[in-house]
Amino acid sequence: MAQKALLRRISFYADLDEADRQVIMQIDGREQHFEKNTEIVDAGQEMDSVLIVKEGWAIRYKTLEDGRRQVLNVLLPGDMFDLQVLVAAEADHSVKTVTNLTGLSVRPSVFRRLLTESGKLTLAFWWMQVQEEAFLREQIVRNGKQTARERIGHFLLELYRRVLITGAGTNDGFRVPLTQTVIADALGLTPIHTNRILRQLERDGLVERDNGWILFKDEARLAEISQFDSSYFHLDAFRMRLGRE
Repeated sequence: MAQKALLRRISFYADLDEADRQVIMQIDGREQHFEKNTEIVDAGQEMDSVLIVKEGWAIRYKTLEDGRRQVLNVLLPGDMFDLQVLVAAEADHSVKTVTNLTGLSVRPSVFRRLLTESGKLTLAFWWMQVQEEAFLREQIVRNGKQTARERIGHFLLELYRRVLITGAGTNDGFRVPLTQTVIADALGLTPIHTNRILRQLERDGLVERDNGWILFKDEARLAEISQFDSSYFHLDAFRMRLGRE
């Protein structure tokens, strides 16, 4: 169930009581299935629902008039798109699946009602938006100031932390269903340069690629080289905030 994926993400940082858990599990919606490489949302499209990702990966992106694409971020199980439907009618970016994807389509009125039923859940969804903004800030710094090597290392470590939150991944790596073109479009690089850097990271003993998996051979060193500090995930901020109130 998509509700379980959402609950897992929220429960990773928020101590919900049974009533709050039941509210999440009883979110009413329509399950939808999308094939790999399906355009779920086109920029400018009128939106009438929020989609909670149950299984699969997707990307948010914007395309310039000449066809160049900037990947904004990656959607994983437990993520939602797009709460902007609560305040805006049209999508300002596109969403495309990179794997087969299953999600729960929820009417805006259902979410508005949910946000009025529990103050703790309201804070939890607010926290999710704060975290998304933090990811975007890191993306700006990553693409604006870091070297290609730093960008790719940082991006992989960020994805790894996010995948662990979903309950996937292992102690030393995770499956990455992203093509080198998608990674390049996320980091302002060319696919050729992206491949070159990945091979360099392998030669340096930092990562290993194995049938779609990224295995970290020296995660601490890669984090140091990439200047990766996961504090921007704000994983403890929600509990700390509730503890003061």
